[in-house]
Amino acid sequence: MATEKEQKDLDAFLSSWPEDQSDLKRAYLELIETVKSKPPAAWSFVSRPGISYSFRAQTSDSKTDRKRPVFFLMDVIPDPEGPFWLSVCFYEDEITDPDGKGNAIPNGLFQEAGYCFDMDDGDRETPAYLKQRIDEAYAAAIQ
Repeated sequence: MATEKEQKDLDAFLSSWPEDQSDLKRAYLELIETVKSKPPAAWSFVSRPGISYSFRAQTSDSKTDRKRPVFFLMDVIPDPEGPFWLSVCFYEDEITDPDGKGNAIPNGLFQEAGYCFDMDDGDRETPAYLKQRIDEAYAAAIQ
């Protein structure tokens, strides 16, 4: 579970979300709720104002000696020249990408290969696709 400071940072960040990007905020909150619904998923929030706001999920109920710090990482990128956008990342070997929507990131997720899925405001299809990826990543993390 997040610390009290992380919860306050997340709440403050959410309250500062641009009003004209309500679809992206809704998707962000839906993905957070998907993660929070998975016992015993724990989460943390790393606020780096002007750079990124990172929601990270991990599990303590792995049946192996899992060393990876997360099974899901979602960054909100506050583009100074434009609107917010999301980058949602997973380890390459813990998900599938049947529609080819992800961008490969060799050694880009804590020095391991992964996939990141970028999402802008108004994208109504990607959240459902990402929820399926969260389910896959979570299942892999607790194996």
